[in-house]
Order: sequence, then structure tokens, then C-alpha cells
Amino acid sequence: MTTDIGMHGQYALVPPLEFVSAMNDHWTQTLHMPSSGSLRSLWETMGNVFERSIIDNISERDARWKVLQPPTGSGKTQGASLYSAMQAKRNRDAQANLKPVGVLLVTRLIKQADDLAAQVNAMAGADVAVAHHSKSGTDADDIGRYDVLVVTHQAFVNAAETLAGAAWSRLVQWNGGHRLLTIVDEALANVVEENKVTLENLQFVLGCVPFDVAQAHPDQVKLVEALKDALVQQAQSDTNDGTAKLMWRDAGASEALDAPPAAMKPLREAMRKVKYDRRIREGNTKRNIAKLVDDTLASVQALTDRWAYYARIGKDHSLNSSTLTVSYAVPGAVVLDATASQNFLWELFQGRAQIEPICARARNYRNVTLHVARAKGVGKTTMEKTFAARYARLLEALEAQLGSERSLFVCVHKDYEHAAERFKHPFKRVGFGHWGAVDGRNDWKDYDTAVLFGLPYRDLIWPTNVFFALQGVQDDDWLKTPTWKGYMNVRRLMQQRQMSVEIIQAINRVRCRKVVDEHGGCEPTDVFIVLPADSMGDAILTDIKADMPDIEVMPWSFEMDGPKVSRPREGTAHTALITLMRNIESGDSIPLSTIQRELGLTNSGMSKLRAVLRDASHVTHRALSGLGVAYVSGIGRGAKSFLEKHQAA
Repeated sequence: MTTDIGMHGQYALVPPLEFVSAMNDHWTQTLHMPSSGSLRSLWETMGNVFERSIIDNISERDARWKVLQPPTGSGKTQGASLYSAMQAKRNRDAQANLKPVGVLLVTRLIKQADDLAAQVNAMAGADVAVAHHSKSGTDADDIGRYDVLVVTHQAFVNAAETLAGAAWSRLVQWNGGHRLLTIVDEALANVVEENKVTLENLQFVLGCVPFDVAQAHPDQVKLVEALKDALVQQAQSDTNDGTAKLMWRDAGASEALDAPPAAMKPLREAMRKVKYDRRIREGNTKRNIAKLVDDTLASVQALTDRWAYYARIGKDHSLNSSTLTVSYAVPGAVVLDATASQNFLWELFQGRAQIEPICARARNYRNVTLHVARAKGVGKTTMEKTFAARYARLLEALEAQLGSERSLFVCVHKDYEHAAERFKHPFKRVGFGHWGAVDGRNDWKDYDTAVLFGLPYRDLIWPTNVFFALQGVQDDDWLKTPTWKGYMNVRRLMQQRQMSVEIIQAINRVRCRKVVDEHGGCEPTDVFIVLPADSMGDAILTDIKADMPDIEVMPWSFEMDGPKVSRPREGTAHTALITLMRNIESGDSIPLSTIQRELGLTNSGMSKLRAVLRDASHVTHRALSGLGVAYVSGIGRGAKSFLEKHQAA
């Protein structure tokens, strides 16, 4: 077998110590941050793991994913960019007898992909990297000439579903052969595809199918009816105590449902031609309905092709299934996950992923003060009902404690981010983000305070889906008592650990992410959070302290519920409206009556907003158009006007 040393005589590999030296120069001279022995040791580990991953892929001797946990602010993304640039330069400068090494960089968002490609090119001093996505305008057949290809998490997952497909070939094949190094920045959040149909949605879809379409596709309609009947029977069962129940295993749907197997694609195509605006008087809902119908039929196909289990969350009866979207045969990648120790995904991967040991104490957080209040009802549902009153009390408490010369990053749930923006904030600067859309972002890196208000709970369907996708389908006993590897309730543990991951990521969006001294310290930073008043809150706090060593934890006497506090609102609702429309899905629409209620507008304020929506020259109109949002005015008596979101321009 060829040795690692021998590989340097065959391939244009970047020596790890050369990477450390370049990274140290970049860190101190370009980024103007202090270096340390601990940071240099961490960068050496990164260089060694990158090199080992390349060699393992060449020799096909270890297909495991290598998971690195460089703490936030230690050069995780900078290091990935610099190593890629150095590899591209080495390819170009290498002797003719050395084989080049191509790199695939995978990041969360389209903007991040563009930024990474630009950074790699700047570091290399040449056009060696390209971002390839739906908005890049790059030719899929031309990207093979670039040493470094940057794509999004979603594009990587989509291509990795089938390693024999053209999409995967375009990612990994280039003019230099096979890309030998894949670096994934942050853990893939979409490696599990979840499918769900509810009783309500199945009934609705059946009511939308025209008679002629039903006649033309009888097997498909019968299958949808069979799923609905199975759900009704389970919901009405005398033994239904709310516990999840396995309905059928792989490929057992047709027998369990007493229905013929049917491909849903023909029915989906037929339903896409249905004119919903002719069938439903409220034109503002037609796009939503078309999407709901298509999504439900797609899930029907997935459920009948795979296993399914019944679950009840509140009054919502559903059938659920899931699958791993990334083939285990994907050549080993290096995943840079700042919260790997808390991310339960890697435990579920078991022998398919290896968390690499790194130098401890590269960072310390002794200048960070975590102010912790405890309360019940900090999840989305309760917070949504009480958000305005609670947020007013929050602002009063923060103003009294902080004064006005502070910069706050506020993280809330997506559904009421726009409502938070409507309040007048007595601070120098305020930035907003929402759960699920802050990981890895640098927008608030200079802010001195983080406020996390309302926590990202996930229901029990999510951990069940993830566990089944990675560990295989379990039986009814497991659904009642989900034990695994000594964990008495692995579902609840997965919920808690995922919450810890998201909270730690959110905290590290502000200036505590930036190193300011040779000990890995940061500038003074305050973090305010309301944790649940139970054992889950205790566990989350333990995880925060483990991932952020030396952080100072202080009790915060804030009470979310109490006497009503009146706080002034901002004079304009335009910023909040833009946030509201940014956060809805493409294809969705919102009636203006709902917008008036959400933004707290008077009738006079609503009239002014209508005028703005009609004025193509107004800055708000242009901002909405940039998001793909169009104003649709109702025609005729009683018709509703609404905002409709198309694909962004």
C-alpha cells in the first residue's frame, strides 16, 4: 500500500505545517487578531485532517466522515477558505508529474457560497473557485475547470441521494479528475427528509380533486382515500391513548391499506392543471392550495414506498416517515461543526463518522456573562399567544439593566420576528434573527449583547424521524419507551441536545465569537435568555457551559408574565412588513387584513400602506419586489387584496 509520505510524491498536497504558517499570517496580518499556541495547534489538526481525508479518498481505505469541532471564532471558515486557496495554488504551481487535488466546499446558504468563492479567489490571487447554484448563472458543464467548487448544503444533499446521477458527477468531477477533498462548513441540517400527511390535509386534498381527474386516476385517488381511512380508524380506536404506533414497515403499505400500489406522479401532474381560482372564491388562497395539494401527494408517495407510523400532536393526527438523504457511500468528507459535541446526529451515525480530537482551550469566554431567567411556556405556541405583552416587559427590563448605548442581537421565532421589529427599541443598534436562520452568520459579529427570547422546541415527531432514518425502523415498544445505548428517553435527549446546539450557535453570533487576546478571550459580552424551568433547562445550561468554558452565569430576575407594560411602537411598519414577507415561503400569500392585524395598523395606516404598495417608485415597494412579492388587489365587491410571494427576482 502506498504510504502517506509517498502520496506527496504523486499528488500536489499542501503540507500541514505550511498551512499553519499561512493561517497564522492571515490571522494576525490580515484579520488583525492575536494568535496563540492553542490556535496554531488547532490549525495543525485541521491541516492534518484535510490531508488525511484526501489520502483516504485516494486509497479508498476509510470512508468515514471526519468531524472537526473548532470553536466559534477560531478560524473554522477562514481555515477552510485558505486551505482551498493554497490547494488551488499548489495545483497550478506543482511539477507536471504531480496530480492536482480538487476541492468541494459546502456551505449553508447561497450568499455564503458566493462569499466563500470570492474569498478563496482573493486568497489565491487567481480565478480558481466558483459558486454554483440556482442564482449563480454558472454553466453546469463549465464548472469543471475550477479547482474549488462551492455549493450549498441543499445542493450537496440533492446530488448525494444518488451517487450514480449526473448531479453528483458534476460536483465531484473536474478537469483534474475526481475532487478528493470535501469540506462541509457546519453540520448538514437537511440529511433527513421527513414526510407527513395529516388527516385534515388528506380530507382537503380529496375534496379538491375534480370528478374527471378522479375518474382518470382511480388507483391514486383510492390510495389517498386508504391513507385517510387508516388515519380515521387509528384516531377513533378505543386503544388510542396518543402513543405513536407503527402502521407498516418497508414496502408493506399496499397490503396494510388494502389498496393497489400507485405512482402519484400522474395525479400530481393533473392537479397542477386545476384552476383553483375557479373552484375557490377566495383567490388569495389558490397558490397556497396548489402547494398544499402537491406536497401532500408527494408525501403520500413517500409514505407508501417506505414505512410509516401514526402520531398525534394535540388535535393533529398524522402518518409520518423519513429517510436519510445522503448515501452512506459518499466518500469521506470533513465536517466543520462548532457544536459537534452537542449534536446528537454524530452519535446516531455511529461508525460512519469520527469526531476528531482537537486542542482544548483554544477559546475562553470569561468575559461573557450569561443572564438566565427561568419560566414555563417559552416555546413557540405559548409565546405566540403572549408575545406582544411579554416583549414589552422584556424591553423594559433590558433598558433598566443596560442603558441606551448598547447594540442588541435579538433572536426569536420566525413567526413573530416582524412583531418584535414594530416596537421602539431604546438602544443604539438592534438586529433581528430567527431560529433556523442564524447558524454561521456574521451579520451581528460586532454587537455586544445577545437576547434569545422564546426557544426552538421540536415536537416528538422530529426526533423519531431522525432516529428511524439513521438507525432503522423501530417497533411499538420503542415508540412507547424510546431507549437506546443506555439512554432511557433518547427522543427527549435529542430534543434537548438540538435545542442546545441552536442556542449555542445563536449566542455566538455576537462579538464573543471574535478572539481579542492570546488566551482566546473576547470583548465583554452580555447574553440574556429565558430557559425552561425544568430538567431540560438544566441540561441546556450544562451544555452551554461545556461548549463555552469560563462563561459567567448569573441569575436574571426577569419575569415574562405580570402587569402589562406599555411600550411605544415605531412610526413605520415597512421594515416589519419586509421581514414578514421575507420569512414566508415562495408560493404563499397573505391577505391585507391579516397584515393589518399582524402589524397593528389602524385603518388610516392601512390606507397609507396600500398607497405604498401601488407606488412602484417607493423604497418599500422595491424591497418587496426584490423578494418576489407582488400586491394583488381584489376585484369586485367583497374581494380581498393580498400580497403574494413568487420566486425572488
